[in-house]
Amino acid sequence: MKKIIIAVVSLSIWWALDGCSGKRIDFVRTVEFPSGNWPREEVPSFTYRPAEDGNKDFYIYLANTDDYPYSNIYLIVRTDKNGKLFVDTLEYEMADGRGRWLGVKTRNEYENLLVFKWNVPVKKDEQMKFEIEQATRKNENLEGDAYLPGIRRVGIMIKPHHSSSTK
Repeated sequence: MKKIIIAVVSLSIWWALDGCSGKRIDFVRTVEFPSGNWPREEVPSFTYRPAEDGNKDFYIYLANTDDYPYSNIYLIVRTDKNGKLFVDTLEYEMADGRGRWLGVKTRNEYENLLVFKWNVPVKKDEQMKFEIEQATRKNENLEGDAYLPGIRRVGIMIKPHHSSSTK
């Protein structure tokens, strides 16, 4: 059953965010949080092995509901590329200045593709592992939130880079 859910979610992501543009997607993996809350201790990881040499664009996929209490999100993304570790702390806007959610609305959630890395050279069969950790917190707290309400799914999407593409 879990494989069916992953396949349906991956297909809906592809259709909603990129299916109509004709661009190929090399890799999509997501983790779903059935409770609609992303626990701080849950750090999704994804392993990618390119089928061919070339430059790739990497995106963070994120689905949230109206229950998400912030207008932005902080993520720590670790990328292990052939034993070399790269760590990025990222901040993404989740709502505009009027408080309206950004992204593509599907049913009762908003799906976002957030540019993570752009035009990255990769070699066929080199293994890359990604870990995505949530690091959002209230201003007065030193620790991150124990869980992020309203975050339904997080994942990675990788596409071939096209020089005519825009971010």
